[in-house]
Amino acid sequence: MGFLENIYGRSPRCVLVLSTGGGGDVATALLYARMASLENARAVILALPWERYVKDPCPGPIEFNSLIGVEMLSYTALARYECLAERCARVFTPTVCKAARLSAAAIPVYILDGWGGELGIRRGIEEVAGIHGCEAILAVDVGGDVLAQGCEENLWSPLGDSLGLAAAVSTGLDTKLLVQGLGADGELSEEELLRIIAGLARRGALVWSRGINRKELQVLEEITSYIHTEAGRIPILGFRGYFGEHRIRGGTRSVSVDIYKTCAVILEAEPVYELSLPARLVRNTASLEEAHRRLNDAGIYTELDLEIDLHKIIELDELSPGKVIEVRRNGRARLPPCKNTINKR
Repeated sequence: MGFLENIYGRSPRCVLVLSTGGGGDVATALLYARMASLENARAVILALPWERYVKDPCPGPIEFNSLIGVEMLSYTALARYECLAERCARVFTPTVCKAARLSAAAIPVYILDGWGGELGIRRGIEEVAGIHGCEAILAVDVGGDVLAQGCEENLWSPLGDSLGLAAAVSTGLDTKLLVQGLGADGELSEEELLRIIAGLARRGALVWSRGINRKELQVLEEITSYIHTEAGRIPILGFRGYFGEHRIRGGTRSVSVDIYKTCAVILEAEPVYELSLPARLVRNTASLEEAHRRLNDAGIYTELDLEIDLHKIIELDELSPGKVIEVRRNGRARLPPCKNTINKR
């Protein structure tokens, strides 16, 4: 059986590959979109245009009105080769635009409205699925923070992933979640993630686990040579024999690299959503601010909080790893204690 048939039990005519959390995850999404297209399925990519603060100092995702060289639709924007962003007095090429350049129109790349909350992202997914006749979604996350249940100490970026997961599940389309490189983003530990996956497996949610092969490695190396992504390159390091600790995110996080970082775990998305406090909280939100507020009220500090706090206090080129960690620690202390009430039901 081919890649898609192993995941869906059939060969979908069109697969919508969703990069859930912004940043460099779109590089890995492009790898799997290419793999789908090799099986005579149409593949399209949707991505949240949310860059790391070192590249884009403005807090939050890139607004549609900050994008240049895109074709606007009702709820999404189609990225063209010349796609750029102009924001906070900077002109730069977002990673989603780089993916569009690399795909050279063979795989259409669409940009989601990160400020529209879960409802805005859901409508964007439905719009693109309708245009291309996609009946299946493959949501892609590197590292596995999308599996977080909400109150983990090292959860840095729950907002974008929870919005993407909730929106994908809410469409009603056949949605699978692919997590590449457990712990590769330096957030949840491999042990935490394996414990969560074991619980999901007991619910019958595990679809497949697989490692990348040499051909896929070469494709990923080609993609990541153009699209910068620290977490997305961890599987490459593992395949090439790197073993040990590797610092990422300007030294604020550490990843334990080994051969197992080459593996991907594919899960049914619905059970993941049911166990996710962040995803349950952001469902049916009509704006990013509403989703952000709901997570804060539950004691969950998000990537938007961190970007706002960093933007207030210091020029980005002066940030040290210790300062970033201190800002995050102080920000988390402002919030009420996090209690995962969903898991207690």
